[in-house]
Amino acid sequence: MAILQQLQNDLKAALKSGDRLRVETIRMAIDALKKAQMAQVKAAFDAAGGESADAAALAEIDRHATLTEAAEHEVLTKEVKRRREAAELYRKGGRTDLAEKEEAEAAILQAYLPQQLSEEELRPLVKAIIDEIGAAGPADMGRVMPVLMQRLKGRADGRLISQMARDLLSHAL
Repeated sequence: MAILQQLQNDLKAALKSGDRLRVETIRMAIDALKKAQMAQVKAAFDAAGGESADAAALAEIDRHATLTEAAEHEVLTKEVKRRREAAELYRKGGRTDLAEKEEAEAAILQAYLPQQLSEEELRPLVKAIIDEIGAAGPADMGRVMPVLMQRLKGRADGRLISQMARDLLSHAL
Protein backbone atom coordinates (compact mmCIF):
# COMPACT_ATOMS: atom_id res chain seq x y z
CA MET A 1 0.00 0.00 0.00
CA ALA A 2 1.28 3.47 -0.86
CA ILE A 3 2.43 5.58 2.05
CA LEU A 4 -0.14 8.29 1.29
CA GLN A 5 -2.95 5.75 1.46
CA GLN A 6 -1.57 4.32 4.70
CA LEU A 7 -1.35 7.83 6.18
CA GLN A 8 -4.97 8.54 5.22
CA ASN A 9 -6.12 5.30 6.84
CA ASP A 10 -4.08 6.02 9.96
CA LEU A 11 -5.49 9.55 10.07
CA LYS A 12 -9.01 8.14 10.29
CA ALA A 13 -7.96 5.83 13.11
CA ALA A 14 -6.19 8.67 14.95
CA LEU A 15 -9.25 10.88 14.62
CA LYS A 16 -11.43 8.15 16.09
CA SER A 17 -9.02 7.56 18.97
CA GLY A 18 -8.61 11.27 19.70
CA ASP A 19 -4.79 11.24 19.45
CA ARG A 20 -4.22 14.93 18.65
CA LEU A 21 -0.45 14.73 18.17
CA ARG A 22 -0.80 11.84 15.75
CA VAL A 23 -3.62 13.60 13.85
CA GLU A 24 -1.59 16.82 13.50
CA THR A 25 1.56 14.97 12.46
CA ILE A 26 -0.20 12.79 9.89
CA ARG A 27 -2.03 15.81 8.46
CA MET A 28 1.30 17.63 8.05
CA ALA A 29 2.80 14.56 6.35
CA ILE A 30 -0.16 14.22 3.97
CA ASP A 31 0.14 17.92 3.15
CA ALA A 32 3.87 17.56 2.42
CA LEU A 33 3.22 14.57 0.14
CA LYS A 34 0.46 16.40 -1.74
CA LYS A 35 2.71 19.45 -2.20
CA ALA A 36 5.43 17.20 -3.60
CA GLN A 37 2.86 15.63 -5.91
CA MET A 38 1.78 19.08 -7.15
CA ALA A 39 5.43 20.04 -7.65
CA GLN A 40 5.87 16.91 -9.78
CA VAL A 41 2.91 17.89 -11.96
CA LYS A 42 4.21 21.47 -12.22
CA ALA A 43 7.64 20.19 -13.26
CA ALA A 44 5.98 18.08 -15.99
CA PHE A 45 3.98 21.13 -17.10
CA ASP A 46 7.10 23.28 -17.24
CA ALA A 47 9.01 20.55 -19.10
CA ALA A 48 6.21 20.38 -21.68
CA GLY A 49 6.71 24.06 -22.42
CA GLY A 50 4.47 25.67 -19.83
CA GLU A 51 1.61 27.82 -21.02
CA SER A 52 3.12 28.12 -24.50
CA ALA A 53 2.95 24.33 -25.03
CA ASP A 54 0.56 22.89 -27.57
CA ALA A 55 -2.61 21.11 -26.48
CA ALA A 56 -1.26 17.64 -27.31
CA ALA A 57 1.73 18.09 -24.99
CA LEU A 58 -0.46 19.41 -22.19
CA ALA A 59 -2.95 16.58 -22.62
CA GLU A 60 -0.19 14.04 -22.00
CA ILE A 61 0.52 15.45 -18.52
CA ASP A 62 -1.03 13.24 -15.89
CA ARG A 63 -2.43 15.71 -13.38
CA HIS A 64 -3.24 12.88 -10.97
CA ALA A 65 0.13 11.15 -11.12
CA THR A 66 1.15 9.72 -7.79
CA LEU A 67 4.58 9.91 -6.29
CA THR A 68 6.80 6.88 -6.49
CA GLU A 69 7.50 5.06 -3.25
CA ALA A 70 11.05 6.41 -3.32
CA ALA A 71 9.76 9.98 -3.71
CA GLU A 72 7.33 9.44 -0.81
CA HIS A 73 10.21 8.16 1.32
CA GLU A 74 12.29 11.17 0.36
CA VAL A 75 9.53 13.59 1.40
CA LEU A 76 8.97 11.86 4.73
CA THR A 77 12.72 11.65 5.36
CA LYS A 78 12.94 15.42 4.90
CA GLU A 79 10.04 15.89 7.31
CA VAL A 80 11.73 13.69 9.92
CA LYS A 81 15.01 15.56 9.46
CA ARG A 82 13.22 18.90 9.78
CA ARG A 83 11.68 17.83 13.08
CA ARG A 84 14.94 16.50 14.48
CA GLU A 85 16.73 19.71 13.60
CA ALA A 86 13.94 21.75 15.20
CA ALA A 87 14.13 19.60 18.34
CA GLU A 88 17.86 20.22 18.54
CA LEU A 89 17.33 23.98 18.26
CA TYR A 90 14.58 23.92 20.87
CA ARG A 91 16.86 22.03 23.24
CA LYS A 92 19.61 24.60 22.75
CA GLY A 93 17.05 27.31 23.50
CA GLY A 94 15.93 25.58 26.69
CA ARG A 95 12.49 24.62 25.35
CA THR A 96 12.46 20.91 26.15
CA ASP A 97 8.66 20.79 25.91
CA LEU A 98 8.76 21.81 22.24
CA ALA A 99 11.79 19.61 21.59
CA GLU A 100 9.93 16.58 22.94
CA LYS A 101 6.92 17.37 20.72
CA GLU A 102 9.16 17.58 17.65
CA GLU A 103 10.86 14.30 18.58
CA ALA A 104 7.48 12.62 19.06
CA GLU A 105 6.39 13.83 15.61
CA ALA A 106 9.64 12.53 14.10
CA ALA A 107 9.03 9.13 15.71
CA ILE A 108 5.51 8.97 14.27
CA LEU A 109 6.79 9.78 10.78
CA GLN A 110 9.77 7.42 11.10
CA ALA A 111 7.32 4.52 11.41
CA TYR A 112 6.32 5.06 7.77
CA LEU A 113 9.91 4.80 6.52
CA PRO A 114 11.99 1.67 5.98
CA GLN A 115 13.99 0.52 8.99
CA GLN A 116 17.27 2.43 9.22
CA LEU A 117 20.57 0.57 9.52
CA SER A 118 22.05 0.48 13.01
CA GLU A 119 25.60 1.63 13.67
CA GLU A 120 26.71 -2.01 13.89
CA GLU A 121 25.14 -2.80 10.50
CA LEU A 122 26.41 0.42 8.92
CA ARG A 123 30.07 0.28 9.99
CA PRO A 124 31.10 -2.69 7.75
CA LEU A 125 29.27 -1.20 4.77
CA VAL A 126 31.00 2.16 5.16
CA LYS A 127 34.37 0.44 5.68
CA ALA A 128 33.88 -1.69 2.55
CA ILE A 129 33.06 1.37 0.44
CA ILE A 130 36.05 3.27 1.84
CA ASP A 131 38.30 0.30 1.01
CA GLU A 132 36.77 0.01 -2.47
CA ILE A 133 37.49 3.66 -3.22
CA GLY A 134 40.99 3.37 -1.79
CA ALA A 135 40.60 6.26 0.63
CA ALA A 136 43.51 6.55 3.04
CA GLY A 137 42.68 9.39 5.39
CA PRO A 138 40.50 12.37 6.29
CA ALA A 139 41.64 14.22 3.17
CA ASP A 140 39.69 11.69 1.08
CA MET A 141 36.39 12.56 2.77
CA GLY A 142 35.30 14.55 -0.32
CA ARG A 143 35.75 11.49 -2.53
CA VAL A 144 34.09 9.08 -0.11
CA MET A 145 30.93 10.94 0.92
CA PRO A 146 29.21 11.19 -2.48
CA VAL A 147 29.59 7.44 -3.01
CA LEU A 148 28.43 6.65 0.53
CA MET A 149 25.39 8.89 0.22
CA GLN A 150 24.45 7.45 -3.16
CA ARG A 151 24.69 3.84 -2.03
CA LEU A 152 23.24 4.25 1.46
CA LYS A 153 20.57 6.88 0.72
CA GLY A 154 17.40 6.18 2.67
CA ARG A 155 19.04 3.36 4.63
CA ALA A 156 20.86 5.51 7.20
CA ASP A 157 20.96 9.09 8.45
CA GLY A 158 23.41 11.27 6.53
CA ARG A 159 24.95 12.64 9.72
CA LEU A 160 25.61 9.15 11.01
CA ILE A 161 27.18 8.13 7.69
CA SER A 162 29.40 11.22 7.70
CA GLN A 163 30.43 10.76 11.32
CA MET A 164 31.25 7.10 10.77
CA ALA A 165 33.23 7.83 7.57
CA ARG A 166 35.18 10.56 9.36
CA ASP A 167 35.90 8.22 12.25
CA LEU A 168 37.02 5.35 10.01
CA LEU A 169 39.16 7.62 7.83
CA SER A 170 40.86 9.26 10.81
CA HIS A 171 41.74 5.83 12.20
CA ALA A 172 43.01 4.66 8.83
CA LEU A 173 46.21 6.65 9.29
